[in-house]
Amino acid sequence: MNKPLLFLISFISVLNIVFSAELAAQNIATQREESFNRVDSIRINADFCVVKLVGYEGNTIEFNGTIKSDENADQYKLITNISGNKLNIEVQKPSSWTSHWGEINLKIPNGLIIEVISQSGKVEVQSLVVNNIDIQSKSGHVNISNVKGNIQSNSPAGNFIVDNFEGNIKSKSKTGAVILRNIKGDFNVSSNKGDFTVSQLEGKIKTDGGAGNQELENITGDISLKTSSGDIKLSLAKGNISTRTFEGNQKIFQSEGVYKIQTSSGGITGTRIKFTASSSFTTTEGNIKVQMNTKTDLAFILKSENSYLRAMGKSKKKSLKVGKGSIVITGTSTTGSQAYY
Repeated sequence: MNKPLLFLISFISVLNIVFSAELAAQNIATQREESFNRVDSIRINADFCVVKLVGYEGNTIEFNGTIKSDENADQYKLITNISGNKLNIEVQKPSSWTSHWGEINLKIPNGLIIEVISQSGKVEVQSLVVNNIDIQSKSGHVNISNVKGNIQSNSPAGNFIVDNFEGNIKSKSKTGAVILRNIKGDFNVSSNKGDFTVSQLEGKIKTDGGAGNQELENITGDISLKTSSGDIKLSLAKGNISTRTFEGNQKIFQSEGVYKIQTSSGGITGTRIKFTASSSFTTTEGNIKVQMNTKTDLAFILKSENSYLRAMGKSKKKSLKVGKGSIVITGTSTTGSQAYY
């Protein structure tokens, strides 16, 4: 390991030790523990506090919260009230502060509607069945595991991580990464700069990315992927597959379905591709190279302004029409070459 990297790791470790020591040394500014019943919705305005929501078999909502700080302790409060059938939880802090820490824990019965508003705290949701969760977090990460329901999340600077989920998700981030694993349902996720990592998905997914790369594996269903400068890598996919990049490259491996693949300056590479219906590949400057598992019942209509086109053992410049199958592969490029074999 080189010395600068070793120094950086050591420096970060020291900072973590110092921060942990400072946190442990802080005094409890306020602490609260309550139970609530006859509630069908919850609104949490957590500010800087970590929020942890856990499902359980009980009928009541079990709440406990703690805030620590060494200054203006009397100005920190955890405020709770019930309006109608809605439980409201709010964090109050002083107008000026140097450092503080807080955590809100809720044990929740299934079937509620939940809204969480956070400035910088992390939001964790575990082992819960919900009607709806709406999470608004300016900079905190969002972690969801073993949950069923509908979720909306807007976390401009935080990562969005989901494990073992069934339902519908719509999430939006500016810089955070998106990680989805072992999921079923309808997913609409976006991030301007963060990377996307998706595995074991069944259902429908739509991504809207910017500079971050997207890597998806073991996907079944309707797949719609988009990036501007990031690359796309799709493996072991089956279904209706639509991808679009501008500067990013695309790689598709061992997949089966109907394809609509588009790029501007990026290249398109397909390996062990199986077509189940007519499909299209479009590029401006990038090359197209597709190795097929399907080699029967195919026809190709290929066009390029000034590049070579190859399919079914035939090769021609600018225009190539070959094959009489019912599955028609349309390829269009400007300066990029095309090869299907």
